[in-house]
Formats: sequence, structure tokens, C-alpha cells
Amino acid sequence: MTGLRDLLIEEAGDARTYDVTDRALRVVRRQRMMARLVPAAAALLVVAGLIGVGVPFGGKDDQGPMPTVAGLPGRLVPQASPPVLPEDRGVGPAALAYLGGDGDENRWVLVAADGSQYRINGLIVDGMSPDGRWLLMQRPDGSKVLRDLTGTARHEFAGRDTRSGASWSPDSRRLVVQISDGSAATNSVVTYMIDLATGERATVPLDPALSDRVCAVRDSGVLVLCPSPEASFTGLRLADGTTGRVIRDIPAADLGLRPTEAVLAELGTPVLGPDDHTLFIGTHETAAGGRNRFLVGFDIDSGRLTERYPLPDRIPAAQRSAANGGVEYGQPDERYVLGIHADGPLLLHIAPSRSDPFTAGSVSIELIARDTGALRTVTLVSRPITLIQYPG
Repeated sequence: MTGLRDLLIEEAGDARTYDVTDRALRVVRRQRMMARLVPAAAALLVVAGLIGVGVPFGGKDDQGPMPTVAGLPGRLVPQASPPVLPEDRGVGPAALAYLGGDGDENRWVLVAADGSQYRINGLIVDGMSPDGRWLLMQRPDGSKVLRDLTGTARHEFAGRDTRSGASWSPDSRRLVVQISDGSAATNSVVTYMIDLATGERATVPLDPALSDRVCAVRDSGVLVLCPSPEASFTGLRLADGTTGRVIRDIPAADLGLRPTEAVLAELGTPVLGPDDHTLFIGTHETAAGGRNRFLVGFDIDSGRLTERYPLPDRIPAAQRSAANGGVEYGQPDERYVLGIHADGPLLLHIAPSRSDPFTAGSVSIELIARDTGALRTVTLVSRPITLIQYPG
């Protein structure tokens, strides 16, 4: 998963202190806080994976009739009083999940493939398998619950913190989670590989000296490791999902990055596409007048860059004088990389409210078409939905 996933993981970390209503409100407040950052801190937005997206390859955003994408609704509207997600029966695979509502009604809601909506009380949505069958949630104490949405099977993961979010194999057969004991003294992290067909759970003995985190898992069980901010190696590593042994290093230069100017850890989490071999990575290049951003596709098997989508800067935010004498910045018009569909990358479009440019909200899900590079709206999103989780 993506920069959006990193933001959700950060939010999940607050679960140990705040109840579900406060956690949801903190998500919205965090968005507003990030939108007010002064220009000198703008680079931090890249860390959170907030990258503005224009029309790739010079294509025109000629909408015409809104296209449809398999598995996504044409319009996403919050249900006024959705029922609680039942524990005693399945509801069918998920299409997505969203965080929305006003005041005390902030909550996560699951949208099933048939369009029905279910309220998730007291838990944070931490991920969904690519086929929508499995839902991973986090409790206020930091422990995790894995739920089969087509039945009643459940798996529990004790722990106080996580190093990264869930990583699902494209075929939905494997799940990797990393659980920390939450101790600043030991910072002990356990990496679990779960076979979703059998429920078998195995521990992957990754070398703790690498300071790497799992950011993707292939159908074969091979792990893609991303560097942590303190790591000296700025590229990717591939590791055996059984022994934990590193089997290949992928230098930053192979990913289209300049090691002296770009560190992969600053660019959000790479996303493995449904083809099981293309990693989509947010990159930037320093150029006259600023940085040019791109979303590139790196083929793990061939070791080549196979796709490249220009990502222009965000549309500037409104600004006003702050009470402390500084400048307060509103919500810019920007996109998150939401996930990778078979038809192309999906983006979550976040924009300021027309009535209040200092209030943010989701307005649409957009698709970068691989055949033409055009950016097209595929799902219209009604406020007050603020965040969306997409399977995979």
C-alpha cells in the first residue's frame, strides 16, 4: 500500500490513547495541519506520499461520459445509519472502506461489492486483500484482527505497534504483517507471513540490522523490503519469505532515482501491481524551478522501468494571516496514490471545500489509463468522506 496507507498507519498508532471518535477526528485535523505547513516544510508532504497529479504523457483530461471501473461504484455516498458489520455471518467481499461523518459520527464504514454499507465500531481499517475477502482491522490497544468477510473466520495478532501496514500478495493468498512490542528499549519487531488459504502463520527471521520494512509481498512469497529513514541503503531489497535471506539488491539508480538527491524512504511506499511484477514508486527529480514528480513502474523481473507518469505540483492552497502572526495555509488540491487497478493506477482526489478552502474532503477517485495516459474520474465521492481504503 501507499502514502495514504502510511498516513492511516500513523493514525492507527494513536489508537492506544484515543477512543474511536477522537481518532477519527484526529485524521481530519491531521489533514488540516498538513495543509497549513509553511512552504519551507513542503518537502515533508512527500514523506506522507502527498503528490499532485496532472495529466500523464500530455494527455487531455477530456472526461466525456464518466467511465466505469470494475469493482468501484460510479458514486460513493455515505449511508445515514449503516448497520454494524455482523460477526455471525459473512457479507461478501469488500469494494472499499471509507472514513466519514461529522462530529461524533466519524467512523470507518465498509462498502461490500454489492453496494451495502456496514459500520465498523471501535476499530481502524488497516487493509483489505486484493480480492476483497479479508479485512484487517486494528483495536485501540494496537492488536490486530483479520476477518473473513465471506464467512466468520478470524485471526488475532497481539502487539502494541506496527512497523508498517499490511502487505498482501496480488493473488490474495498471502498476508505479511510486522508487529512491534512497542518498547523503546528493545524495538523488537516480528514479521509474520500468513497463508490465507490455510490460516497457517509463520515467522520470517529478517535481519534486524537491515532496519528495513516489508512494503510488498509477491505471489511466490518473496518480500520487497523498503529502507527505513535511518537506513544507509536507499534502494529496495528482495528477501526470501521463508528464511529472511536477502536475495537481491535493487539500487536507487535502477529505480530512476538519483541517490544524491532522492531517498526512497522519503517518497512513500511502493505499490505492487496486480501483475505481480510491476512496482509503482513515487519519485522526484530536482530541476530548474523546483522538483518534478513522477509515478514510475519498475519491473522486478526484468529490472527495467516500464511505465512513467508525470506528477505536476499540487495546486496552491489558499492562505490567510494566522493568530500568531504567521501564515495559515488551507487545503491544497492534491492526489494520493490509492491503489493499482488492472486498468491503471488509482488516485484519491482531495480538494478544499468550495464554501471553505480551509476544509478538506474527498471528491473523486481517478484512474490513470495505461493505454492513453489520460486522467479520468471513475468514482464521484460525496462529502463528508475524508479518507478511503482500497483493496490491496
